[in-house]
Amino acid sequence: MSDDLLARVCPVCGRRVSKLYGGLCEDCYRASHRLAELPSAIEVTVCRACGSYKLGRAWVRPLTSDPLSEAVRGAVAREVRARGRLVALEVVEWGGGLVRVKVLGTPAEGVEPYEEEHTVALRVRWGLCTSCAMVKSKREAARVQVRARGRPLTKGEIEAVKGIVQQAVGSRRGAPDLVDVVEREGGVDFVFSSLSGAKLAVAALRRELLASVLETRKAVGATSGRRLARRTLRVLLPGFRRGDVIEYLGRLYYVLDVRRAGARLLDLETYSELSIGEARPLIERSRVVLKREELEPALVASATSGVVDLVPLGSQRAVTLSVSGHPVWLKPGAYVLVANVGHRLYLLPKLEETQAK
Repeated sequence: MSDDLLARVCPVCGRRVSKLYGGLCEDCYRASHRLAELPSAIEVTVCRACGSYKLGRAWVRPLTSDPLSEAVRGAVAREVRARGRLVALEVVEWGGGLVRVKVLGTPAEGVEPYEEEHTVALRVRWGLCTSCAMVKSKREAARVQVRARGRPLTKGEIEAVKGIVQQAVGSRRGAPDLVDVVEREGGVDFVFSSLSGAKLAVAALRRELLASVLETRKAVGATSGRRLARRTLRVLLPGFRRGDVIEYLGRLYYVLDVRRAGARLLDLETYSELSIGEARPLIERSRVVLKREELEPALVASATSGVVDLVPLGSQRAVTLSVSGHPVWLKPGAYVLVANVGHRLYLLPKLEETQAK
């Protein structure tokens, strides 16, 4: 018998084959080389309140309406140890304290992929995730403070802010992270049991409002060897509102509109419009010169060649002013507003009251 023929006889089963794998035929090689190993038992921990489940030390929010199935599949994928090249991993069924797992793969290069099944014990534990435990204990992990620079929030602003946050929190699956809502110091605070819930609220506020955000962190103790910190996210709205006169970078502007994308301003020297989208510098460097309630309404009697005659409605005494340019809204019979800044009068277009809230 030639050496070549002897090399193709499996020493275990005695079969003659065209190719050996590690000195064995393919069947014997498969039998002695498992595709994967799993522990004798798989354990999953699921939050009984929100359905979050634990992978390692981290709690994971479910993506489907069946968090227990997600937890089992996630635990199996985490615990399986490949001994070859796995092509697919499937939890075939689970229940009755057992989970059956099917894997597809190959133990060595050149061996055709095949399936292998494993049945292991399944232990399910129910408890409370960190967020739900904190909600139950009313423990504060993060606080969102909404304020306006240099002034209290109006009642309408507070209600709008509360609506935005509550809608954002309501769209979140799982535990209600919002522990409390506190109106205080001309603003409103939202207390959260998780930082992720607070950040969700802040993201919603920034989508809807012109605001800058500052985050601070304060150590509040430790648990299980881990340091705990409480975060404060300060959402700052502009000190000005639609219809106010402000000073920004040394120039006077009339605030035509305030939206999430920025502010639309009217330059009081040139009557040209300016849009500013960067929230932080606009909020921090602007100063309210006149509130919209301090502007005086007037009626334009005539407007020609840069000279305007108007009658302030409060005094019924005609005033003549010189203006730069001739904006379209400045015409006889129009109602305008008069701003008195440093003993100088400026004419402003009257904005729709329904929008100036």
